[in-house]
Amino acid sequence: MAVGSTSTRPTPPPTAPGVRSRVGGLTRRIRPLVERIPPRLRFPLAVAGISFLISLVWWAAFYPGLMSFDSYTYTWESTTGHWINDHSIPYITCVWLTLQITGTYALLTFCQIVAAALTIGYLAAGLDKFKIRRGWIIAAVVLCGVLPPTGDFFIFVWKDVPFVLGAMLAAAAVVHLVGDMLRRPREARRAVPGQRRDWLAFGGGMLLLCLARNNGFLTVVLIGLVLLACLPWNWRRIAPMTVVPVLFYFFLTNVLYPAVGVQPQVNNSAYTFFYADVAYGYSKNPGMFSAAEVQAMAAVAPLDHWKTAGAQCWDTDPLTIASNNFNMAAASANQSELMSAFTTVLKKAPQYVADAHLCRAHNAWAVFPDHGIFMAPVNYTGPYHDSLISHPELKTSPYHSAFHAQPLSKSLNHLAAWWFQVSRTPQLQWILWGGAVWCYLTYAIVVRLTRRVWRREVLATAAVMAGLQLTVLAGTPAPLYRYMAGPTIIGVLLLPLAFARLRRDPAND
Repeated sequence: MAVGSTSTRPTPPPTAPGVRSRVGGLTRRIRPLVERIPPRLRFPLAVAGISFLISLVWWAAFYPGLMSFDSYTYTWESTTGHWINDHSIPYITCVWLTLQITGTYALLTFCQIVAAALTIGYLAAGLDKFKIRRGWIIAAVVLCGVLPPTGDFFIFVWKDVPFVLGAMLAAAAVVHLVGDMLRRPREARRAVPGQRRDWLAFGGGMLLLCLARNNGFLTVVLIGLVLLACLPWNWRRIAPMTVVPVLFYFFLTNVLYPAVGVQPQVNNSAYTFFYADVAYGYSKNPGMFSAAEVQAMAAVAPLDHWKTAGAQCWDTDPLTIASNNFNMAAASANQSELMSAFTTVLKKAPQYVADAHLCRAHNAWAVFPDHGIFMAPVNYTGPYHDSLISHPELKTSPYHSAFHAQPLSKSLNHLAAWWFQVSRTPQLQWILWGGAVWCYLTYAIVVRLTRRVWRREVLATAAVMAGLQLTVLAGTPAPLYRYMAGPTIIGVLLLPLAFARLRRDPAND
């Protein structure tokens, strides 16, 4: 084209007047609503909205929700009058309420994705205090919602969902607390104004951890200890937020539940970890046990079974399930001798105890798990056969129809199920389902940021994740993904910390 000639670049086609008027009218209606929202809430609410919309797709694909064997146990216990404190009584109550109100699990799973979205929005507001570009925060939220292990988790009818929500709320509160501390000089970090609501949110998350699982108090104690090591000057606030939820849990278990007719656990399942450690030690060195200890073991199950089941260390079920001739009632009657056998292993061969715990928790510590990871089913269409055998009343239950998936869109269901199967590719399991890699990645990001700003408080942002990881090491029956769902979800959401633009302030040295 000659110099000075007129450009012939095509002009875009004009927008139809009707479309312009509709878009303009919608904008004019929405803008006043947005302007009514306080500026500090607009970003977290926008992030919560994005998270909710993504979760809503999973919810529609697997309506009324995803289920496990435990889902039917909750239903059996709550709808047939068998209230037993072997699972979370508050969550079983939620299952009962949703069935009474709607006849399905849909209301419960919908409330779960709303709670998850609001918690993620709260966490996003905390990350915003670290001078991170909001695009990175939104990208992490989208990634968390799209990946099957983290995206579909909140539509499960499972006590692990409120457990993870409690961990997320506690982690988000810590991010807020640390972000506020970093805005002030080091000497003024002890008294940061406006943090009361964040400490209360942290306490709420710790309480939810206790209420969601019977061993949640252990997680709360471990999180409290790690956080205390990072923020020792805040011990007056950390201590009550740790101790009060634990005391409240034991009050419910030992006082309130018996008073209202909730039955205690009918088996000795809380001790399965100790039995598994004894079995592993017996398979390695049966001669270290006393005659009384061996006699007690034989009263519970054949000694050959102890040795055979103990030879594998990564799952307690082969040892303790009734079909394998393990008598839980006899184990309860011989509890003192069995605990003596555990003490024997701990004193004479502590390496066996460490080996067994690391083996069962390898998905929490090994970057490349060598035994595989137990993952929950997703494309579920009916009751587990075993659940109907264990709870025959469910066959004639008026809520039997709730046990079947009724996706709002079959095409969406097929697409979501296909995407889930892609995530189960063996080469991807270590990063998507293992959990350990997200722990180590978060620790690396946090340590790097700590060195950059030279402020000890930054380490606290990984305290909740460390507590969850240590809990799995202390006691887990098998390398189940649900025990590492919390660290995985939190790890994905904390990725934006790698892009924090905080710098060391020489004036604080």
